[in-house]
Amino acid sequence: MKTLQILMSTYNGVQYIREQLDSLLEQDCEKFGRAAFKILIRDDGSTDGTQEILEEYARRSPGKIVWYQGENKGVIQSFFEVLGRAERSDYYAFCDQDDYWMPSKMTRAVEVLDTMSAQKPSLYCCRPKLVDKDLGPLESEIVRPPMRPDFRNAVIENIVTGCTAVFNRKLCEMVLGELPEFTVMHDWWLYLIASCFGEIYYDETSYICYRQHQGNVLGTKTRKMDEWKMRLRRFRGNRGNLSHQVGEFVRIFEKTDPDNKNILLAKRFLEVRDSFWQRRKFLHETEIYRQRKEDDRIFHIILLMGNY
Repeated sequence: MKTLQILMSTYNGVQYIREQLDSLLEQDCEKFGRAAFKILIRDDGSTDGTQEILEEYARRSPGKIVWYQGENKGVIQSFFEVLGRAERSDYYAFCDQDDYWMPSKMTRAVEVLDTMSAQKPSLYCCRPKLVDKDLGPLESEIVRPPMRPDFRNAVIENIVTGCTAVFNRKLCEMVLGELPEFTVMHDWWLYLIASCFGEIYYDETSYICYRQHQGNVLGTKTRKMDEWKMRLRRFRGNRGNLSHQVGEFVRIFEKTDPDNKNILLAKRFLEVRDSFWQRRKFLHETEIYRQRKEDDRIFHIILLMGNY
C-alpha cells in the first residue's frame, strides 16, 4: 500500500481543530487500500490551548498523529518546515486547522496521482466547497469558471488552495531542494514547480468544506462587490511581488533545466519590465492569462504599465 503524510500547521486553532482532526481520522483511503496515512502537525506558537488538544489526539491515536512545538514563523515557513520534517512517503497533503475533509478526499487524490508519473512533480488539488463557521453551505453570486492549470497562468495567478493540495515525492524533493527566500504563498510555489516541470490535476468536484470565518488567513468571498474589493486589494498588494516570486523561481530552477520553455518564459517576464513595447509584445506572444476574463483584462493593464 502507498504511504501518505498529512501535514498540518496550527496557530490558535482551538475553536475548530477537533472537527478537522476527526475528519482526518475518518479518511477512507486505508479501508480501500489506497494509502496508509499518518498525520504530522507543527504548532506555530499557539497561545490558546491548541497544544493540549493536539496532545490529547496524539495520545488517543499513537503512531497515527504526531505533533511538535515550533516557534512562530507564519504560515508559509511553518508549512515548509513541517514538509521538511515529514517521513519519506509516496504522497504528501497540506492541511489547514479549521476546515472539514470529506471521507473520500485522500482516496480520490491518491487515485488521480497514481495515474501520474512518479518521475515528475505531480500535484492534485480540488475546488473547495465554501461553508460558514458552522459548516453550512454558502450561496455564491460569483460564477467560477472551470480551471485551466498551466505555467502561463501560474506566473501571475495561484489556483491551488493549499488545504486541497496533495502531491508526490518528486514535488516534495524539488520544493525542499532549495527553499525560496520569497514566495507569495507556499501553495503558489507548488503550482509554479508542478506546472513548469510536471503535471497538475484540478478536480472540479469538492472534497473539502472550506470554512469561511473572521480568523481566516486567506478566504474566498461569495458576494460580487466583496470579492471585487478583495481582488483590488490583492492586485495592489501584489505589486512587485509577482516579479519577486518569479525571480526567485528562476534563480533556483534555471540551473535545473535552462532550456525549458517555461523557464525561458519566466525569464522574459522579468526582462520586459523596463520596456512598454517589449511588454506589449510579450503579452501578445506568450498568452499568459488569469482564469477569469475580467481578471485577465485587469492584469493586462497592470502588465502593460509594468506594475508587477
